[in-house]
Amino acid sequence: MGLIEIIIILAISITLSNVLAKVFPSFPIFMIQIIIGIILGLTEVGSSINFEPEVFLVMIIAPLLFREGETADIPSILKHFGLILLLAFGGVIFTLFGLGFVLHSILPAIPIAACLAFGASLGPTDAVAVSSLAKRLNIPESVMHVLEGEGLINDATGVTAFQFAVAALLTGQFSAADASISLLESSIVGVLVGLAIIWVKNEIIKIIERISAQDVSAYLLIELILPFVAYFIAELFHASGIIAAVVTGVLQATGFRRVNLFEAQLSNVTESSWSTISFMLNALVFVFLGIELSQVFSPVWNSRNYSNVHLLGIVLLLTALLFVLRFLFVSGFYIVTQGWKKSHAQLRDRLLLTFGGVKGTVSIATIFILPTTINGIEFPERSLLLFITACVTFLTLIIGMVLLPILSEGEVVPPTDPKLMLILREVISELYDDLENKDLSEKERFAMLAVIANYQGRIQLVFNNSMPESAQQEFQEIQALIISVERDGLDESFRRHQIDSGAYRLYSRFISNVSESVTKQMLSLLSFWLIFVRRIIRVLLHPKMFWQRRQNRKETVDNQDISSLRKIFVRNSEAILDSLENLRDVYDADLIDFFVDERKNLMKQVSGHGLFGTYLIQQDPLYAKELIRGFYLERKIIDKYEVDEDITNFAANNYRHQVNQLESYAMRQPSDPSISFVINRQRQKKRAKEKNY
Repeated sequence: MGLIEIIIILAISITLSNVLAKVFPSFPIFMIQIIIGIILGLTEVGSSINFEPEVFLVMIIAPLLFREGETADIPSILKHFGLILLLAFGGVIFTLFGLGFVLHSILPAIPIAACLAFGASLGPTDAVAVSSLAKRLNIPESVMHVLEGEGLINDATGVTAFQFAVAALLTGQFSAADASISLLESSIVGVLVGLAIIWVKNEIIKIIERISAQDVSAYLLIELILPFVAYFIAELFHASGIIAAVVTGVLQATGFRRVNLFEAQLSNVTESSWSTISFMLNALVFVFLGIELSQVFSPVWNSRNYSNVHLLGIVLLLTALLFVLRFLFVSGFYIVTQGWKKSHAQLRDRLLLTFGGVKGTVSIATIFILPTTINGIEFPERSLLLFITACVTFLTLIIGMVLLPILSEGEVVPPTDPKLMLILREVISELYDDLENKDLSEKERFAMLAVIANYQGRIQLVFNNSMPESAQQEFQEIQALIISVERDGLDESFRRHQIDSGAYRLYSRFISNVSESVTKQMLSLLSFWLIFVRRIIRVLLHPKMFWQRRQNRKETVDNQDISSLRKIFVRNSEAILDSLENLRDVYDADLIDFFVDERKNLMKQVSGHGLFGTYLIQQDPLYAKELIRGFYLERKIIDKYEVDEDITNFAANNYRHQVNQLESYAMRQPSDPSISFVINRQRQKKRAKEKNY
């Protein structure tokens, strides 16, 4: 299979993993990506991918760790630097010898140097996997800083130790002193390379500024190539490319920041670019892990040379030993530095550090460097070592996924922002005062109501974001139920010819707006079924109705249509309110009350002829004008809160930044009619001419 086809399939797989993560929010996205990788590994796509460890390290791990270093909280990490260094260096060496000697005692046919190489590959923790596991959990900051700092450094230790073990395997000679000195030299030179790269980059930037050739795209490209340049140059000096990439990232973030328009534009572009790149690279890490698991697992598991029960026992034993060794090492540090009593009181932290030390793709990438031959003789145990490493790595991820939520203090509760909700409510109050002006035309009134609806939607979003994910899931399940009831009622009215296609499309647009607000957030399986699957089923069961809606397009909606829609909306609302009352024993009563009040407010708007008009007016330039008026009022209220010291300067600037983004987006909305609108208008003119003839 060609490279282009593989890239397309991988891109589709990554997108699919993101969708499935929203459908199954309680299932970590990295596990979904591993499963997709396993499936791909069983197909022609997986067999077409030649896994090159060096390419993987430089093209994926180096930029990821560069970004981790760039965004890391370095001052907080430095507070725990002693434990981080001990885990990143001593912990890896401790694991190397512990796992290596135990494996050799179990399988004496494997050379001791190869067993030590196996231990070195499983020494480093995976920073990407740790962040994926912990991002939704309420884990103490001190523990997270240790895990993050360790993940930034220990890859270099593990890879270097592995290289010495491989050298011993090939030559039959090993010197612990030489290995330690070489590891220290590799790390120091890696740091120096990182320092040199940033100095050269800063000098290049100064030259560009002197000749007034500043360009956002050029600056972004310079930053994007930094991790690769650092890695390659460090490797030229036989130093740690990983350490060089991390140091480069850390120094990139600690430079002097100038506050001007160019720097602001560059920061926005850089953040959005790295966000996309990091997501793709993280996804590739776990997809490749799944592919390698499938390719490594099958040959050994199906081989007659090994007992599957024996292999399973070895994997379980080594996985348990891996965590025991880490727990003993972490506990030893706590006991020595803090004493027995205090360390005993911090048992949860020690367990979190233990089971947070999961392994990842770096372990498999490292073990793949094992040679296929030793002194010209085939190395048959290589496939067995690959199998055991892959299985232990996968099992550590499973154990971390299960135990970390139990050991943590629950899921992360997002910080509430009551001041922002108060500001938005004051804007709505000001807009309602403007509605009292009797000189407003009907279009102006509808435009202002549409702006009020926009601000009410923002309040709901702030409210939703302030809830933990479990509560958000319930919130969105109720929304999905409401959408399902509303769409069923609309389809039934269309089948009975109570409304025509134009009115149907207007009501459907209202439902779609609500649906989009749900699907932008995390979804549960129930809400996915109610919003997407049932909609597809409706199309399959009633294809004729779907085709009629698409064919009989009507761009205008008259008063008779609005009157029919009001009746349907009231009927749907009554069904929704009945459904909500029946759900009081299933969901939180406060959530049910919230949706009941919201639906009653919408019914009041419909009775006042305002709801559907607000959706029609959003295509009119008058809506953008009134929306900008709302942004003006919002800024004024933010200024008032800041002057009265109800909010900090930092919070006020953050709120203004949000307003600026919204206003900029609103101003960029196209004022010309859409292509579909023009085409439909031409069709209507053509039909009118045909009727006249």
